[in-house]
Amino acid sequence: MNDTWVERGHEISASEELREYVAEIRGQISHMQTGLTRAAFGAVTGRSWIDTPGDERPRDVLGDHLEMTVIPAGTSARDAVHRQALAALVAALDAADRAALTAWLAEVNRVDPDRQA
Repeated sequence: MNDTWVERGHEISASEELREYVAEIRGQISHMQTGLTRAAFGAVTGRSWIDTPGDERPRDVLGDHLEMTVIPAGTSARDAVHRQALAALVAALDAADRAALTAWLAEVNRVDPDRQA
C-alpha cells in the first residue's frame, strides 16, 4: 500500500518544504470538510446539496443540522448518534485546519517575525 502523505513526509528536509507540505495538507482538509459538510446535509435532510437552491442552503450545516446540545423530541437514538458522529468529524476537520494554519504561521514567524500575516 502506498501512503502518499507518509512517503512525502519521509522526503522533507527543509523548512520551506515543510511549509509547502503543511499548506498542501490544509488544502486537502478544506476539500474534505466541504465535501463532508455537503454530504451530511444531504444525508440528514434528504436533499442533495446540488439540488437545493442556493438561497435554501444553510451557511452553517454543523450548527443548523448536526450539533445538538438538546436532542429534539421524537429524534431516534440512531439519528442522534449519526448526527453527532458527523458533527464530530466536521469539528475534527476544522481543528486540523486550525492546527495546520498555526503550524504554517509558526514557520513563517520563525523565518521572518516581522512579516505581515
